[in-house]
Amino acid sequence: MDYPHIHFAAKLIGSMTSRKQPAYTGDCFEAALKYVRQPEIMDDPDDYRLVHGNVANLRQNEAVNHAWVEEEDEIVHEVSGGRYNVYLKKIYYKKHQITTVRKYTPEEALCLMIRHGHYGPWD
Repeated sequence: MDYPHIHFAAKLIGSMTSRKQPAYTGDCFEAALKYVRQPEIMDDPDDYRLVHGNVANLRQNEAVNHAWVEEEDEIVHEVSGGRYNVYLKKIYYKKHQITTVRKYTPEEALCLMIRHGHYGPWD
């Protein structure tokens, strides 16, 4: 006896497992934007900047776009991947070999997210 639904299921599972899955790209753009949207930051946003930049040394062998939050131009809040780490900015920049930095106020970041329909990068 032939069971067509079993053959269909086998083909479906085979196509799902043989398909190349996209590489994990992280959630840094989303996490950083959500961080600056917190009420305590939006109530007094002048000290915070959402930052996009190229990171040469994060957890990979090539430079990647990355996002984080800076406070008072001295502190970095690294909030991606479910983590929350705080660094001195100069140590963070040196350790990760940061280049090509773009900074946005929380209000600018929200406007750009709405305009472009995604968390970034925008430029």
